[in-house]
Amino acid sequence: MKKLKKQFISDFSAAMLENNAAIFAGAGLSVPSGYVNWKELLRQFSDSIGLNIDKEYDLISVAQYYKNSAQSKNQISQKLIQEFTKDSKDNNLLTLLTSMPIETFWTTNYDHLIEDNLKKAGKRVDIKIDNNDLSITPPNIDATVYKFHGDISRPYEAILTRDDYESFDKSHKLFIQTLRGDLISKTFVFVGYSLNDPDIQQILSKIRLLIGENIRMHYCFRKNLTIDMFENSQDPESELEYGKIKQEHEINDLKRYGIHTILIEDYNEIDELFNQSYKLCLTNSVFIAGSCRNYGEWDEDSATEFLYLLGYKLIANEIIVGNGNIEGVGPQVINGVMTAINDKNLDISKYLKIKTLPLIKGNDKHIDSSAKKRFQDNMISEAGIVIFVFGNQYYDGTLSNSKGVLEDFDRAIKQNRFIIPVGSTGWSSLEVYQTLLSEIDKYSYLTPFLDKLLIEKDPEILSQTIIDCIKHIRDAYIMDKL
Repeated sequence: MKKLKKQFISDFSAAMLENNAAIFAGAGLSVPSGYVNWKELLRQFSDSIGLNIDKEYDLISVAQYYKNSAQSKNQISQKLIQEFTKDSKDNNLLTLLTSMPIETFWTTNYDHLIEDNLKKAGKRVDIKIDNNDLSITPPNIDATVYKFHGDISRPYEAILTRDDYESFDKSHKLFIQTLRGDLISKTFVFVGYSLNDPDIQQILSKIRLLIGENIRMHYCFRKNLTIDMFENSQDPESELEYGKIKQEHEINDLKRYGIHTILIEDYNEIDELFNQSYKLCLTNSVFIAGSCRNYGEWDEDSATEFLYLLGYKLIANEIIVGNGNIEGVGPQVINGVMTAINDKNLDISKYLKIKTLPLIKGNDKHIDSSAKKRFQDNMISEAGIVIFVFGNQYYDGTLSNSKGVLEDFDRAIKQNRFIIPVGSTGWSSLEVYQTLLSEIDKYSYLTPFLDKLLIEKDPEILSQTIIDCIKHIRDAYIMDKL
């Protein structure tokens, strides 16, 4: 199972980088926000027709039985409005998922939690509720949410009963075709979703028939069965043994559709797996923080060569480079970046992110303070690794450690980024190095490289040391945290 978890982290990270990651969310994702699951939603209706919801597994049929009895599903629709328009609680997993570079969300949930959290994350959202919505695409969209079973804003159209499911193929034909296309081309993770809905099973089955065994790899999570889950049973040990046998069969059956099941001991593991995958994704981008008015112990030619090689090697390893284009560091790094982009015929807009603070006559006094903070925070937020080089500035005629570079260090700490301080370049970078060294247990990924980062001044060796450190973070450190 550890191997599968590592594979998930790697696969979903790659999917995010390639813009083909997708989430399929069920009621389990909304429960931590204070919303009811499907069973609790139907409890009062089950009671009213003489059924015990805790003994029922086919909840779609329970909804249908109530509709048959009442000759209407009006009361269930009213219950939807009552339950899913309440104020919600904070939901750590939902906050994490909507902050990640995931462009596609499918959900059977009627609530607005996904789209609301995406908007809180500063993203522009397109919401698709029925077939007509598929023909309209607003500009500059960051994420699309497909409401597979309807939306609380249209409670009477929600997919609830077996009648609804039986007509689903006709009423949502274009939706089904869109989902089929996404399941073929994107990597899905099913979160809080049991995969027992007949509509999704039919879609997965048809995809398998169409493309055979070359189906894309997807993931879902299930709780590992333990004896305490059967404590109310007359024979807990036998029930556990039977449950494990059945669970194994269900897991193997899902593999027919390319869905691999990750067994977890605690639901918090899901948060951690997504967090590690996001961290790995972010390490494909670095931000180089630094400035230099005087190279100190370095001669200018060696410093220029080092910064050029650093920029070139980052691109040669297909790592996105962000930089503020500050004097003494930025132009030299960018020169190396642009040369490598040209040599490898890469997309310059993808691999180079220049984020220069707009100064007038060398100062930023004209910039609104909150706008400046947002701009500078954003410089760091899009990178998983921050590299510190040099870092000095004149203050009242005296050359000192750069306050701006040290502020970048504070941002990197607050945003929990990996930090590579090139102490051998001196100044602010040396101060950052010394700070991390005093708490090296927190930054143990640096341990194999500490000596070279402190004393090495050969441009070739030092630039390669930084590349090796990045590879160590990506290939070993993150995975070893499992």
